[in-house]
Amino acid sequence: MSTTDITPGLPVAIDELVAELTLDEKALLLEGVDSWRTNAIPRLGIPSLVLTDGPHGVRMVRDDGGAFGVGDSRPSTAFPTSATVAHSWDPEHARRMGAAIARECRDFGVDVLLAPGVNIMRNPLCGRNFEYYSEDPLVSGVFGSAFVQGVQGEGVATSVKHFAANSNEDYRFVGDSLVDERALREIYLRAFERIIREARPATVMCAYNRLNGTFCSDHRELLTDILREEWGFDGVVMTDWGAMHDRVASLEAGCELDMPGEVAHNREAIIAAAREGRLDSEVLDEAVRRMLRLIERATSTAAQPAHPHDPAAHAALARDIATDSAVLLANDGTLPLDADAASGSLVVVGELFENMRFQGAGSSLILPPEVVSPRDAFDRRGVAYTYARGYRTLTAERDAALEREAIEAAKAAGTVLFFGGLDDFEESEGFDRAHMRLGAPQVALLRELLDTGAQVVLVLFAGAPVELPFADELAAVLDLALPGMHGGEAAAALLFGEANPSGKLTETWTHTAADASSAADYDRGPVAQYAESIYVGYRFHDKAGTALRYPFGHGLSYTTFEYRDLDVRVSGDRVEVSATIANTGDRDGAEVVQLYVRNNDGAVFKAEQELRAFTKVNVVAGASERVTLSFDLADLAYWDVADHDWVLEDGEYEIRLTASAADIRLTAPLVVDRGRTSRSPYPADVDADYAMPPPGIPASFPALLDRPVSDPGRPGRLTFETRLADATRSVIGRLMLGAVLARVRKQFRAAQAMPESAERDAKLKAAHFVLRMMPSMSLRSLAMSSSGVMPYSLAAGLADLAAWHPIRGLRRILGRPVPLAPAPVTAPIEEPTR
Repeated sequence: MSTTDITPGLPVAIDELVAELTLDEKALLLEGVDSWRTNAIPRLGIPSLVLTDGPHGVRMVRDDGGAFGVGDSRPSTAFPTSATVAHSWDPEHARRMGAAIARECRDFGVDVLLAPGVNIMRNPLCGRNFEYYSEDPLVSGVFGSAFVQGVQGEGVATSVKHFAANSNEDYRFVGDSLVDERALREIYLRAFERIIREARPATVMCAYNRLNGTFCSDHRELLTDILREEWGFDGVVMTDWGAMHDRVASLEAGCELDMPGEVAHNREAIIAAAREGRLDSEVLDEAVRRMLRLIERATSTAAQPAHPHDPAAHAALARDIATDSAVLLANDGTLPLDADAASGSLVVVGELFENMRFQGAGSSLILPPEVVSPRDAFDRRGVAYTYARGYRTLTAERDAALEREAIEAAKAAGTVLFFGGLDDFEESEGFDRAHMRLGAPQVALLRELLDTGAQVVLVLFAGAPVELPFADELAAVLDLALPGMHGGEAAAALLFGEANPSGKLTETWTHTAADASSAADYDRGPVAQYAESIYVGYRFHDKAGTALRYPFGHGLSYTTFEYRDLDVRVSGDRVEVSATIANTGDRDGAEVVQLYVRNNDGAVFKAEQELRAFTKVNVVAGASERVTLSFDLADLAYWDVADHDWVLEDGEYEIRLTASAADIRLTAPLVVDRGRTSRSPYPADVDADYAMPPPGIPASFPALLDRPVSDPGRPGRLTFETRLADATRSVIGRLMLGAVLARVRKQFRAAQAMPESAERDAKLKAAHFVLRMMPSMSLRSLAMSSSGVMPYSLAAGLADLAAWHPIRGLRRILGRPVPLAPAPVTAPIEEPTR
């Protein structure tokens, strides 16, 4: 029987199926096949599941492109990215978008959508920030929960990722995130906790990295003690693609599904451990039950849709979300433009005007059925303008002829619209940004345009903050972020006043990357010291008094809002805050009202203020609306590392109703007297070092972490867990890196030689993604993610050879029996003294 002949759902009770399965079948059921499926067991009527990437659309690969294939995929709606949607501060957008994506999943036969990503934006240089929601766990949790409910409400399973403390790309395969217990609970786990408790996702995806020394796939405290026993998660934990470390340890920790699978070593390890009694049979059977429950849930007849999706409706939804999510960062009154008055004097500069960047790069790359660029939208409106390309994307080289054309055009302009931002070579999954700057050609051209005296409006397309050293000289800055396939319509509607900007930032924009809260230790090596602890993003900057480009929660409008009549009431265990929001301008608009609570001045170090609630209210010109926000008193608790529990402190707090973290409009006192007297669980040196956000790595960080911090040094030699880029001091390391990059470089050069076209750009982006990511991979991650292309025995044998164990290495490579082990070498081996 083929898998397509299997009736949806399961034919008999799950316990009966478990009893019928052989040991080999159980092992197969717990791993993937063909990169994007789980194994079927045809003789028992157990179907396979289809999994595919999100989070801003369905990336259904046409042909098997391997675990990291980013080539040709089936057309689907490209919605705004997660970072963009969060700028709307309207979680209903995430819910509606999730439901729409789920309908497309069902049309494509997808059972599990690998989304949402809810990792914290710890640093603006993280290449994957565009797939995440915020630097704040409340925003991330609220939007992630809404998205999961939208997707699963249409019968498609979700996979919340990447669990946990996955905050960079350059070291994600081998890194160790050292996070103190309190920061882990208050910042990095809190969004996951909200989603698990509120939305009950079907699956959770564990991250590649170690967390405090233990790989996430092997982390029993994370996957069982916290996720299952404390939060009540009852679904399946799967690995990120290639994140498996030790297959038997992962099952004991609570990780069921190994993706993309087809690693014979892992399957054999399960079978051998079960036969030898090293793997408890009940642990294995419970993992199988969880997989069967997921299959039952995903393939039951009730989960099938009644109607196919509506592409036109989804395109309109993508446009509306993009419009509502754009952030007006600055405006001297130039915007909105009058399309008629601008006739003949409007100059548009920048390739992104016609070749808009609407999504991020990497595994979430969507192939949309159409893209509406700003140029398309301008032309549909009959706007008169002069266009100069000005620069080329996907290159760091300046083009003198294009620059001269733009400068000459600007000299006669009334207004210059400069369309700029980041390209896929600068911002992508798989690698981190080297800096926060815009590309050199754009910066140079912008400087020249401003020097002409022209009135310049900057329209940005980027998934994360960028440096804007010339911000004060710009007439306006409109940030579209990564707005999806109809982002051009959103841009035109906002620029010409058809819509009123109402988005606000969910991440802080510092002047440079050196000002970021985690700058002291970001991407310095495989060991990441989260020495800023709870002081992430605005929590750092508010207390440290950092001079910022734009604060968290910032965003302007074409109208103005007044806040008045604040009322605060405590009803039982809940705090209710009401106020009147008046539109005092002449345009209808929407305001994002943010509620922060200034923390008590107690013995435990805390952020100055923390976001506790938010809402978005539409108010017509000249009118007012009453809004009510609320939160639980328990939300004010901090995580006590002595009690290993949440503790509410008595004291004087303050309610702050604001337009941004730096724009406080109304305040009122809040006295808490039902908690505990403040006391610090920390040693004195920790209290002293963290009374203010630390500018570097304090000497007391190991005490805060409650474990020593060792410096692994620069590896240089190839081991099973060394990044290939760090192993070039050894011959085998250089050969390995050269071998994995040779084919991709050939593809990249071939794409470069093609004439300029959309096809050329797509091939360049796909090749560049792999080219940049591969050096960050280890032998283990290559073996685990290659679906058998690189056998585990070959990877382990190469590590043995590099560790001066030639006989054992050759035996592995030749397939001779050696004791099963998760990794032959786990630490760098220095060259022998000569």
